[in-house]
Amino acid sequence: MSRINETLKQKIDELDLDTRLNEAVDQAERVVQRGLDTAADLAREHHDDVERALDRISASIDGRTEGKYAEQVGRVRGTVELGLRKLAERHPDVDPDPQD
Repeated sequence: MSRINETLKQKIDELDLDTRLNEAVDQAERVVQRGLDTAADLAREHHDDVERALDRISASIDGRTEGKYAEQVGRVRGTVELGLRKLAERHPDVDPDPQD
């Protein structure tokens, strides 16, 4: 091993970077999970509001374009509804390490 590689390895070990990196990754995963859980809760709580908004938006686009993009609007709407449904069906995971 070259001298620079040895020096880098020694500094990594000295600073315990592997452990610190793993802890940072674990914490980031917990934050992402909490965010997804919150988004799922909001999707469930506001499903009707989202449906009404999609109705208004679709009607507005169809009115302004005289239905020219109705097919594309329908596909986008279907994709949004599917994504929200999947998100709303998400069940929060039990956090095995609640010491956030």
